[in-house]
This record gives sequence, C-alpha cells and structure tokens, in this order.
Amino acid sequence: MSNPRNGDTKPPCLPRNGLVKIPTQPNGLGSASITKGTPAMKNRLCQPSSVPAILSPALAHRSDLPIPSLASPLSLAALAGVSSPPGASLVGLNTSEGSEQPSPERLPGSPSERQLAVDEKILNRLFWYFSACEKCVLAQVCKAWRRVLYQPKFWVGLTPVLHTKELYNILPGGEKEFVSLQGFAVRGFDGFCLVGVSDLDICEFIDNYPLSKKGVKSMSLKRSTITDAGLEVMLEQMQGVVRLELSGCNDFTEAGLWSSLNARITALSVSDCINVADDAIAAISQLLPNLTELNLQAYHVTDTALAYFTAKQGYTTHTLRLNSCWEITNHGVVNMVHSLPNLSILSLSGCSKVTDDGVELVAENLRKLRSLDLSWCPRITDMALEYIACDLHKLEELVLDRCVRITDTGLSYLSTMSSLRSLYLRWCCQV
Repeated sequence: MSNPRNGDTKPPCLPRNGLVKIPTQPNGLGSASITKGTPAMKNRLCQPSSVPAILSPALAHRSDLPIPSLASPLSLAALAGVSSPPGASLVGLNTSEGSEQPSPERLPGSPSERQLAVDEKILNRLFWYFSACEKCVLAQVCKAWRRVLYQPKFWVGLTPVLHTKELYNILPGGEKEFVSLQGFAVRGFDGFCLVGVSDLDICEFIDNYPLSKKGVKSMSLKRSTITDAGLEVMLEQMQGVVRLELSGCNDFTEAGLWSSLNARITALSVSDCINVADDAIAAISQLLPNLTELNLQAYHVTDTALAYFTAKQGYTTHTLRLNSCWEITNHGVVNMVHSLPNLSILSLSGCSKVTDDGVELVAENLRKLRSLDLSWCPRITDMALEYIACDLHKLEELVLDRCVRITDTGLSYLSTMSSLRSLYLRWCCQV
C-alpha cells in the first residue's frame, strides 16, 4: 500500500489505535519475550487498558490525539519523555514513519501529555491498580514515578523476602559488600522474611537497615542456620519485633528460646525445628504472657506441654494451630481446653491420635470457636460432626480434608448449622 502523501511504501509496522506492532525478531521471539517484568506484566502491556479513565475532559474528546493506554507502564514512560528500560519495547508509542507525532506544545486549555504523565495527583490514583511486582517495574521508569511509588501507602501489608545471595554484592576484588537497604526503609517496610541466613547475616541486616531497631514489627527466618546466640542478639537489638516466625531452623535449641524470648512478642510460629519439644513450650508459656497467636509444628511435643499455659495466656490467646503434632492425644486436648478457654481459631491438623472424644471436649468447652481445622485426623467419624453441630453455634469455618471415615450422615448433622460459611471436604472418600 502506498502513502498518498509521499508515495513511499508504508513500513510493516501498521499503527492501530495508537499501538505499534513490534516486528518479529530474527531469533523468532516476539516483543513480549524481550519486555521486562512478570508474565502478567507482559500480558498487560499488550492488552487494552482495564484502568478507569482519569484523563482530563479537554483530552478525552480529542479523537485525533494518539493517547496511549494508561495501563501500560511503558506507554506512560513514553508520555513522560524518558527512555524505557534496556531491551524493552515501547508499546503504545507510535514510531512508524508517516504517522503524526503528538505535539510537545501545550494544548489550549489542557496540560501537555508530558505534564500529564508526571502529574502526582494522577499517578497517586493510577498506581493503586497495579500489583506489587508491577510497581517494582514502574518505579524504575523515572525519578518522578519512583518518588510517588516509594510512599509507604503503596506497600502496606507486603513482606519482602530476601535470600542470602541477595544480601551481598561481589566487589571487583572478590570481597562481599552488604547491599543497601535504603530503598526498603523509604517504603517503610516493617516486616521481613530472611531465607538461609546465618548469625552474621542477621547482624549485618540489623546494622544496615535503618528501621531495624524500632521499626521492624515482624521477622521470619526460614531454612536458616541461626544459633542460640544469633537469636538472642536479634531479639535484643530489634526491640520492635512482636511477631516472630522460625521455620526449618535446626541450629537453635530450647535453651536459646529460654534466653531470647521477650514478653513483647504477641505472635509466634515455630515449624520444622527439630530441637523443639516440651521444654520449648514451657519457655513459650512462661516468657510470653501477652501471646495472642501460637502456630506450632513439632513432632516431639506431647500432651504434657499443653498444660503449661498460664491463666494470663488463657485470657489473651485466641489462635492456636497444632499442625502435625503426632504425639498429641485426647489427654492433651483436655489440658488445652482448660488452659485456653477463649480460643476462637483452633487447628488440630495432622494430630492423628485425636479421636471423637477429643472433638467432644473441644465442642463442649470452646464455645467461642469460629474456625476449626480437623484435616488429616483419620480417627474422626460422623459422631464428631454431631458434637460440633450441637455445641459450636458460632462456628463459621470447618476443615475436614482427608477425614476418610466421615460419611453423608455426618454432613446431615452439619446442615443444621446456620453460622457455618465454609466447609472443606477434600479427599473425603466416603462422602
């Protein structure tokens, strides 16, 4: 097809609705394969905008202006007049020859497109529509976008996950330098998950993160080699930590818990830590009087441990999750219901020695329960469901996955529960 203005042949990139089709690369890869970001981001760059239009009325009725989709980060980069990240294709920027380019001059009665793309009022509304991964990409477009996106309000409820190899930069001489965490501090992160760290890594984190002393409220250590000394230093230095998770950490002992746990901790999660047994529960019960939530996965905890909880914890603790505590029996359930009568969330998932009698104790004594998890308890039968239906009138969620002995008869008992909102019956082979 020839161009009526100059007689030249139009290039293969045909503009359509303000978008440009990127030619296939010699290696056979399309534009999506060279666009930075997650797969969801790549799809979003090639789709029409799903973001509500917030353009000014003066621009909204101008059909002759090639306004790109505001759902595309790189389209906004084109409007802002900045270069895209290396290797990224500018989707939404019309670059074909013979097509009209947007005028950089100010339009009568309306801001220029460049000013529109860096207007902080618009950006503050627009960036709420993007995921956390997309916000990380958008923050690299220009300083104006980074300044808006680095406000703490865009990162509330998110927890950065840092692996050991991501904590250090290798210098030309081969030395290791701890990375700068200033960007995390600007965004106001108050919780971190550190994977595979050692005592030294914890000390480096405390020294290099400006908010570590008072601003960090939640710490999670997974598959780490932290010892008793490292755990003690961490909780002594990080005075703001009230939520602690230890998962797959096999180098600290029960003595380390006795020496490091602080009364300010209100939520504790311990899982897959081979040195945790009854003495560890004794330390938790005596050193954490304000405990509201306890998540425990320990294969060596017995019925005795559930009798250690104090009257203070019986008043404050509302969540108890005992996952795969294989040694817990109905005797342990007796100790638990008398020690923690105010529970609203209880999980006995994988406590394979608990029977219908244990469930009867729960139903008769824990009338405030809103969520009960009995999954992977093979000894539970229809009789347990009858106890639940008769006594737990506030129950909203019941998990019965892999309870292979319950039948349709048991479910008929549950049909009388008006408060029940969620019922899980995966792998219940007799239903």
